[in-house]
Amino acid sequence: MITGKHEAIKITVKAGESFQIKVWEDRTKGHRWVPSYDTSLLRVLSDEYERMRNIRVTDSGMHYFEFLGMKPGTALIDFESRYGWKFSADNHLSYEVIITN
Repeated sequence: MITGKHEAIKITVKAGESFQIKVWEDRTKGHRWVPSYDTSLLRVLSDEYERMRNIRVTDSGMHYFEFLGMKPGTALIDFESRYGWKFSADNHLSYEVIITN
């Protein structure tokens, strides 16, 4: 599946199984990845941020999202790269999640 200017990364899971997506964020600049997805097929189990650098003036690290595939189907997770002061997304990451029986 093509979304915008990039191809979606494919993930296959069984219904009832969880999977994790990790993305790099630089919160020093106000950067965050914000997901949108079909809530009838997917549920977020955890949404955790781990700071990777121990420098007082920098806040950058990995953002871990754990999703549960709830029932068979195909769902798209679209992550928008957001900055606190902007109204539109700078970039997108897309995942095509195929949930099987």
